[in-house]
Amino acid sequence: MKPIGNTTMIPNKRTRIIWSCIILGFIVQIVYLSFIGCSHTSPYYHPDISLDAKTEVFTDTLIDYRIILIGDAGQPKPDEPVLKSLKNWSALEHDKTTVVFLGDNMYPDGMTEKRRDEVEEKLVPQLDTITLSKTHGIFIPGNHDWTNGGEEGYHALLEQQKFIENRLSQRPAFLPKNGSPGPIQVDLPESSPVLRLIVLDTQWWLQENPHSSETSTSVISELKRLLQTDLPIIVVGHHPIASYGQHGGFFDWKDHIFPGRMYKKWLWVPIPILGSIFPLSRWHVIDNTQDLNSERYAQMIDQFKQAFKTSKQSSLLIYASGHDHSLQVLQGDVTDYLLISGLGSTVKASPVSHGDNTLFAHQHTGFMSIDFLIDGGILLRVIEPIGEKVVFHHWLKSR
Repeated sequence: MKPIGNTTMIPNKRTRIIWSCIILGFIVQIVYLSFIGCSHTSPYYHPDISLDAKTEVFTDTLIDYRIILIGDAGQPKPDEPVLKSLKNWSALEHDKTTVVFLGDNMYPDGMTEKRRDEVEEKLVPQLDTITLSKTHGIFIPGNHDWTNGGEEGYHALLEQQKFIENRLSQRPAFLPKNGSPGPIQVDLPESSPVLRLIVLDTQWWLQENPHSSETSTSVISELKRLLQTDLPIIVVGHHPIASYGQHGGFFDWKDHIFPGRMYKKWLWVPIPILGSIFPLSRWHVIDNTQDLNSERYAQMIDQFKQAFKTSKQSSLLIYASGHDHSLQVLQGDVTDYLLISGLGSTVKASPVSHGDNTLFAHQHTGFMSIDFLIDGGILLRVIEPIGEKVVFHHWLKSR
């Protein structure tokens, strides 16, 4: 007896449905990725930025003091180009310069006992830029220096502090000290200050067990007190309070097609369609403490902003950070500017986009220099290592 009907229709129909779903998934992903766009692997400038701002600016005015900002330099290549440029730039006005290393000074876990033998490869090249240029350097901690939230974080931090202070003669060299959250006031230059540097350890807010008796209330109270000055203020901490990088929720097409690269840069394994689950769930589902939308991080941002609002006397308030591995210059809301200088290691580059308040953004190694001029002008430069080129300048305060 012959079977009734064509039994091959059922599997054929199922196959067509499966393929239709796969094709639809590809279409949806392509449309979605076309909206989120690509990372700024070429410099992005706000549409209102003039052509002049994209190059070096020359001024005949002498400087009172220079602050250089570089972050996330803790995994340098041999002869890392950005560190070479940093050394040369620091030497120009070495007796009037402080270089601030904005945390993540040793990847991946800081100076744990297990990683102690990596110090010559990862930390010493940064210290050499200070000793060879004969300038002043301040290192602040990042999440990786606290072993990225691990139990050994506090002890690894103390070891790093001790190592840095043994290598650098000029003080302060490591702030805040002994696992304290800060804030620490450093008026520069000491003899006749023209700016106030306020140093925070932002990982203290995110660390599970920071080994500290301070409370968030006492930290914010002290921060508010230090903000009451008529000097221009630069507050430095590892974590940004706004960003258009990965920690701020931006993932480019490579993160969706090759999600493994977010964890290992060499992991070029394509996972189309399903690959989007990783970046989307990281931002919308998982409470990643190191991302701006996590509960702890958001609370820290809110408390910082409330403190910044109390700064009424200063003519300029800047918050500078690293953490996202890119260069970003943003106009602030409760601060005048937000600076993210977080790409001091070539291998750590990560995607960056822009928002309405972005003046400059680039997925490229580099650092930022802020000159406080004798005539009262304050000038920001963004320097990248190829030819030690100034790719952006902006007057933070007019002369």
